[in-house]
Amino acid sequence: MVNLNDANAYKERASVRNLLNDYQGAVEDYTQAIRINPNDDIAYCMRGHERRNLKDYKGAIEDCNKAIELDPNYDSAYYLRAELHYQQSNYQAAFEDSDRSIQLDPDYPSAYYQRGQARSELGDYEGAIKDYEQAIQLTPSNFCGYYNWAELYSDIGYARANSGDYQGAIEDYNKAIQTDNSMIRYFGVYNNRGNARYNLGDYEGAIEDYSKEISFYQNDDYNNAVYYINRGNAYNDLRNYQKAIEDYNHAIKIADKYPDVYEYRGLARYQVGDKLGAIEDLEKAADLYQHGGFVEYYQEALNLIQSFNVTDKDAIIEDIQEIPETVNDSPTEVETTNKSAANPPILNNRVEDTNKENSQGISEKINHNQLAEIKELTAVIEADGFFNPKSIKQARERITISIARRQGQPQFRQSLLEAYNYRCAITGCDAQEALEAAHIIPYSETENNHPSNGLLLRADIHTLFDLNLITINPETMQVRFAPSLRRTSYGEMDGKYLQVPKISSYLPKKDALKWRCVQCEWFQ
Repeated sequence: MVNLNDANAYKERASVRNLLNDYQGAVEDYTQAIRINPNDDIAYCMRGHERRNLKDYKGAIEDCNKAIELDPNYDSAYYLRAELHYQQSNYQAAFEDSDRSIQLDPDYPSAYYQRGQARSELGDYEGAIKDYEQAIQLTPSNFCGYYNWAELYSDIGYARANSGDYQGAIEDYNKAIQTDNSMIRYFGVYNNRGNARYNLGDYEGAIEDYSKEISFYQNDDYNNAVYYINRGNAYNDLRNYQKAIEDYNHAIKIADKYPDVYEYRGLARYQVGDKLGAIEDLEKAADLYQHGGFVEYYQEALNLIQSFNVTDKDAIIEDIQEIPETVNDSPTEVETTNKSAANPPILNNRVEDTNKENSQGISEKINHNQLAEIKELTAVIEADGFFNPKSIKQARERITISIARRQGQPQFRQSLLEAYNYRCAITGCDAQEALEAAHIIPYSETENNHPSNGLLLRADIHTLFDLNLITINPETMQVRFAPSLRRTSYGEMDGKYLQVPKISSYLPKKDALKWRCVQCEWFQ
């Protein structure tokens, strides 16, 4: 029987209830302890923990605020609030609170880990790596409450990969596997190491890793669709088209509303001589793109179908070799650590719901005047026999500037908004009205609206980018400003790291960034 006036008795029972996963009962006991002693900062913080376990993040943050009000030097309360901000995607606030926790206790390993997580989300990969390494140094053993070394090495590898150091990332993933082979299935380590190997051209090594990741899951597990697609892309690059088709088949069984996989399978089927199957897949891809409101992707699929109807076999092969400019088959990242529970976003990025009711809502957002203009231009191109990838290049002069204007491509902008988590890739600005879709290589040059040829930028940054006063170092992903801007307030951002998407197929293409750098005569 608990003494109704003994706050410590309630807190002790709350601890026991926590061990029994009775989080609601623990909240009730901490509430009684607070009733007895309203100035008990520890009780507020511990109730915040239990509310977090119940996913009551608002209530948990309120408890942290009260604990900090009662004790402004309560490092654990700052750490908990940082974790809560991170779970709600408020990464700047998560960074500030974890930073404050470290100031109060420089030997707090979990705070370094949390600050590293926030830095990674904010695009500061070098800072994230340093924080993760410090967390390892301060962790006396493999496990430290909320993470273990395998998870830390996995996160370090993820940060290195995002900064373009794929070999370093592989070494970190190797350490994660060697440290705790029993836990790595929860962090997507083999998939991510496969992605790093893929980016280094080691397709056979990538296939080995993707196969290992697939073995962890049942065939119908939603995550497995991503791994099958990644392995299929690697087989495709090795020209083992039959194996690629088999993997795309598996992915389609799991996630049959993802248009890109039909496009990939269609191209692979064409390579093995199954022209009818290729056209069937491309028609399916076109249908899904159309219902999703993705006009450019829909048009690309139609272009491919038209190219397959060319009678000259050599002309077909030559045209198909140009297709990779518009079809991106880079591997897909899975999210790691705290993010691992979420389904990989690539499967929902373009087509969240392909039914007609939802597609009509999407279509209403598209500028119908421009669709009419596209239709008119398409008729002209068809009349001249230009509907294949080769003659599209010759037809580019007919594409008007109005179609290429950034505000005229809502589906391209929406893809970038989702890919960059509704934040400017350079400033972190989250005012959606101020964010614009920027092409790395202008649309008039490539007709490429894939997110890998785009950046989500604040309007003023977009203007400076188009004026070639801002560029991105393709090797380091650092943002560089022209000398004339470095003497202004923009100079504070010179050298910071670009915030990149979690989906590797949406990462800015290095070749596109190199093209942009060439346009900036001031860039060395």
